[in-house]
Amino acid sequence: MSWLPWMLLAALAVVMGWAAGELGRSLRWTRRALRGEASGRPKGPLVRLLALDELFDAAERSADAESAVQEAAARRTEALLAPLSDAVLVVDAQDRLRLANPAARTLFGLGATDLGESVVPLVRSADFIDLVRRAREEGGAEATVLLNRAPLADVWLLAAGARMDPAAFGEGAAIFVLTDVTQLKRLQAMEREFVTNVSHDLRTPVTVIRGFAETLADDHETMPPEDRGRFIGKIVSAAGRLQSLVEGLLALASLESGAEVVKESGAVHGAVREIAEEFKARAKAAGVKIELDLRAPEASAADPVQARRLVQNLIENALAHALGASRLVIATEATAEGCRLSVSDDGAGVSQADLGRLFDRFYRTDRARKAGGSGLGLSIVRQVAELHGGKASAEPNRPKGLKVTVTLPAGTR
Repeated sequence: MSWLPWMLLAALAVVMGWAAGELGRSLRWTRRALRGEASGRPKGPLVRLLALDELFDAAERSADAESAVQEAAARRTEALLAPLSDAVLVVDAQDRLRLANPAARTLFGLGATDLGESVVPLVRSADFIDLVRRAREEGGAEATVLLNRAPLADVWLLAAGARMDPAAFGEGAAIFVLTDVTQLKRLQAMEREFVTNVSHDLRTPVTVIRGFAETLADDHETMPPEDRGRFIGKIVSAAGRLQSLVEGLLALASLESGAEVVKESGAVHGAVREIAEEFKARAKAAGVKIELDLRAPEASAADPVQARRLVQNLIENALAHALGASRLVIATEATAEGCRLSVSDDGAGVSQADLGRLFDRFYRTDRARKAGGSGLGLSIVRQVAELHGGKASAEPNRPKGLKVTVTLPAGTR
């Protein structure tokens, strides 16, 4: 009978092991229940023996109460963030998207089913994921984030994140506010390009004037008359280009500062007739015939000074850069919005790549660059149109050439 104690000891070990396993399973379920994640409530003789059902009931009631508090807090937070124009995201400790206001849903293209999903594939930005990590570790962080939205254009965002009160979304949750600064980035790039272009375009005629003037000053007594005349011609030409550039810059500055617009009925028609007459000799010398097709003069209301500036830059641009043109048609017509002015040529036209940038400041096609253009003419055209509440556009003329159209709204105010 010496084996009997060993049998009893083994049986006791088995029972104790089973009891420990059941207790461990029950405790793990209780912890999950308190976090609101439990399912499949434990059952069995040990649960009944130790009356663990009461503990389980209390855990479920506590979890339900905590869940109700978090849901109420989340609804209040969502209601507060909904009117904001900036995008707002809330990410929990598991990197799941818990909240996105309407601006964020529009920015990231989110749907209702995306809530609760991992934020990593939703935002598609390594910069933002790094910001999430830093916000948790440091308590708060900010960064400029590049958002890849292919096939849509990329967007630059100024993003700031901070840890959030766990009452609404649990421990480890963080909130992020994202402001679209794409336009600011573009303006900064334009500013750098503007400074570079102005510096280059001013330096060229100034260098020419100084170089030829110094040569004339040093050698005018010994210089042959024909060389002296040629040098003076170079100086006059460079001075003219410098004057044109400065006047263009002053015109742009005046327009961008919001010059006052005082409209007069028929001002566009009057400007077309006057400027076309002034350019007649230049056009004839270039072998270009200017044709007018003016209709509905009563609809052509504009500021007389700005209308002259608009038409002058349209005609000058066409004559300077329409390679091989023989006709220049200036037409106006009444539209539902007001007046449409178009300048069409039958020259070589421009490439599709150039077409979208013709109205950018200092942008010049290869031909315009060789011709010495400043790249300001069509930019001034666009500014005048927008100052009147209108718009400017360019498209290929049929069968060949370029057509620039300006639409101005009706009314004398």
